[in-house]
Amino acid sequence: MSEVWNRVYSSDNGFFGEEPSTFALLCFDTMKINGVRKVLELGVGHGRDSIFFASNGIRVEALDYSTVAIDILKREATKRRLSVNAGVFDLRKSLPFPDGSFDAVFSHMLLNMRFSVSELHFIFSETRRVLRPKGFNFFSVRNQNDKLFGNGIKVDDGIYEINGFQVRFFSKQEIQDLTEGFEVLWIKEEHEEPVTLYLVSSRKT
Repeated sequence: MSEVWNRVYSSDNGFFGEEPSTFALLCFDTMKINGVRKVLELGVGHGRDSIFFASNGIRVEALDYSTVAIDILKREATKRRLSVNAGVFDLRKSLPFPDGSFDAVFSHMLLNMRFSVSELHFIFSETRRVLRPKGFNFFSVRNQNDKLFGNGIKVDDGIYEINGFQVRFFSKQEIQDLTEGFEVLWIKEEHEEPVTLYLVSSRKT
């Protein structure tokens, strides 16, 4: 996976654009209301959402597979003098933080990568571990209403290879299965050209 994303970010430093995602803006409203001060972003990419959070006074830890993406984010954070600590990390390993380290964990389309079901459960378990009591887990995933669901080459249940990327598409039931130990506050469907997403806000129980 890291090789694919290194190529993507080497060819286009702003692959996902420079402005924060709609999902980040939505989650930030909840963060402000609830006094969130420290956020972990998983699958940060080149960091547009982490830059946005840090620009609004939140301390950010950011992890991604891609060394190229992390280098881009570090340069931008340094240039803007923002509180973003970014590192390269494989999320199939235990997160390098103590229990209860964060007020919120945020990921935007990370979980669509080709993780096995057991790896997804592990990521959620680790997310829960590093959250403080009542901490938030915000995540977005492509869903089965996406126009590309069922297209391409099927490589596993719910996973299709499309234009060189292996993409998992989620049902609401799969989200419910993964969020054991969390209270799901809301699930919103959002079309963000060219994808259709479930945006999920949940809280550690």
